[in-house]
Amino acid sequence: MLAPLVMTLALSSSAAVAGQAADPPDALLALVEGQARRIEALEARLAALQQEVAQLRQPPVTPAVAPPEAPAVPADIDREAKSDLIDHAFAGKPPTDAVPEGPEADLPQAELIDSYGSLRVIAALDTDGYREIRNNSSRLGIRGSKRLTDGIEAFGRLEVGANLVNTDRAILTGGDPGVPIGQGSQAFFSRLGFVGLDTGIGSFAWGKQWSAYYDVAVFTDQFPFWSGVATGAFAAGTDGGISGTGRAENALQYREARGPASVALQMQSRGSSPNDQSWADVWGGSAVFGRHQGFSLGAAYNEVRDGVENPNPNQPKLGDQAAIFGLRYRADRFYAATTLAISEQHEVDDLGRRFDGTGFEIALRYYASDQLAFEAGYNDLRPDSDHPGDFRLRFGVGYVVYNFGGGSRVFGGFKWEDSRNSDGSKRFSSAFATGLNYTF
Repeated sequence: MLAPLVMTLALSSSAAVAGQAADPPDALLALVEGQARRIEALEARLAALQQEVAQLRQPPVTPAVAPPEAPAVPADIDREAKSDLIDHAFAGKPPTDAVPEGPEADLPQAELIDSYGSLRVIAALDTDGYREIRNNSSRLGIRGSKRLTDGIEAFGRLEVGANLVNTDRAILTGGDPGVPIGQGSQAFFSRLGFVGLDTGIGSFAWGKQWSAYYDVAVFTDQFPFWSGVATGAFAAGTDGGISGTGRAENALQYREARGPASVALQMQSRGSSPNDQSWADVWGGSAVFGRHQGFSLGAAYNEVRDGVENPNPNQPKLGDQAAIFGLRYRADRFYAATTLAISEQHEVDDLGRRFDGTGFEIALRYYASDQLAFEAGYNDLRPDSDHPGDFRLRFGVGYVVYNFGGGSRVFGGFKWEDSRNSDGSKRFSSAFATGLNYTF
């Protein structure tokens, strides 16, 4: 581009010189210098245009954007420290409420919900040669909490049982059946479901939840299976929902724990009985005194007020009452507990007859390492002497448990049986069982 331009200017200059032969030399010199300045200006303009073209051909550069700062998260409410004496009732740390206020505060926030589960299966063999593989109270659940105002927090929990292996119990009998009356054949069924408010004067909860009575029964209900037969928590082959001693149904609870003391009050209101009391059809309470480590003492009482003389499976029994006392010792590698339950019209024998009786349990555990534990226990439930027949439940158990962490474990156990039917015949056979809990 520059060469033709120079040539054009030179020719024009020559023509001008030829047409003005008479001009003086100074005029010719001035003309040449003016043309040279024009050439320099054009060259500078050309260089600027070439630079702009080069910049346009380069890919655009996206400016770096700093990542947004995470919203401030308030500190967790220390529910564990408040309830270490009754950790079954508030199991798990509640999730942090990262969005406590705003127009969408009441919409589901999946990242703020704590979900959990435990899939459990057992294989068993008794001394008579019977074998079974069955579900062992598998469950799935969600729980959460949310600050409503200063000093008031809402919390809730929903837990369903999962029937991994649907078979009738023949060897793995007694204790918590894991399922309410009438739901044993369902793939999923209700275990827990409640909502509540935690305030400065205690917590209030409504729904199906662990009972006040179980605050003490849990002292000895510690084993993977063959456990909790004599405490009365799971009386008459139920989950304790109707009587209110296990996972109580239609229950209103008040709980408070301060320092070494923990108390709970409970009542159930329902309309399933002809003797409906309109309010507080069942009532109970518990008190536990002690630290998480060391010795703890506990006592609980439960009374049915709307019972009927000949109840169907979904009705309470007239005169159903139960009291339990417990002593527990916890250390880093050792656990020992004992409970004594005294009940009236709360338990049933092999013929379906209610009886007044006494139950006694022992639970022992020793951790040989952080993963390996050895456990042993004893259960004894028998009617008072005025009950006809020779019915009794009595057995000893021993377990070896290997913990993988996070609640997942593999275990094996043996049960030595000495239970009898009302006619004096052997009720159950001794048995061996092994199983796996996968917890997440």
